[in-house]
Amino acid sequence: MNFGINDIKEITAAMADYPHMDYSNYALSFLKRRLSYLFTQLNIRRKEQFFEWLKQPDFREKVTYHMCVDTTEMFRDPAFWRTLRDKIINQIPEDCENFWIPLAASGEEVFSLAILLHENELSQKYKIIGQSPSIERCRFIQQGKMNARHDDVNQTNYKRLEDQNAYQNYIHRDNGFCLLDEKVRQNVDCRHESFLISTPSEESIGLILFRNISIYYNTRLTQSVFKRVIDKLMPGGYLVIGTKEQLPAAFKEELIEVDAVEKIYKKPGFKQDNNHAGY
Repeated sequence: MNFGINDIKEITAAMADYPHMDYSNYALSFLKRRLSYLFTQLNIRRKEQFFEWLKQPDFREKVTYHMCVDTTEMFRDPAFWRTLRDKIINQIPEDCENFWIPLAASGEEVFSLAILLHENELSQKYKIIGQSPSIERCRFIQQGKMNARHDDVNQTNYKRLEDQNAYQNYIHRDNGFCLLDEKVRQNVDCRHESFLISTPSEESIGLILFRNISIYYNTRLTQSVFKRVIDKLMPGGYLVIGTKEQLPAAFKEELIEVDAVEKIYKKPGFKQDNNHAGY
């Protein structure tokens, strides 16, 4: 189904009447692609049909599930994970207790971080807080479920990072899913809520992975979202955005760029942080 601007405005206005479903400030290009995908997946032929079905809670869950874009790969961009492991993790503020992934669309990024912490004996030190507007996606993440079709690329990415085959020690297979071992994800807490509405109550957040998310937003939402995210980051903590994303100019004086390639930024925590960049 082809969507015009007016169609998209009607559809997003109807969705915004329900919790966790306000997409009105997402980029038009994203909405065209995602709504087309959504209508195909749910076999919707007319807007009016969509509006009627939207009254049903089960259908709204299907909508929020399909509006999320799957990450699809463990350790996507291995160079980033290597930088995080070798240069960032040991610089996290001493009183940090939590890492935050505001939009955990699928479990791959959450689980990659969980494995990295496990291998560095840091699982007991940090809790990984993920958020998702989809109940089912949240449940899958909490259960450690990943799509088994991506297992080969997951293993390849891990081997590029670690140069070993330990990945298999963490994964079990069951009914078409790969399951991350419970001992590795013991510090994962995925919450059914939109970070656009509710951020974690925890204050000691020293690392935020916000990769490849703002590319789906318009300028207005991008500004609002970065303010929300940066406000939650503790002094001395690190924010990571996607390599194809840009930190809005309004926030460049609030953060120190520590890695221009991987788009890693530090929130000043001490006076000397304002005088020089670096890890």
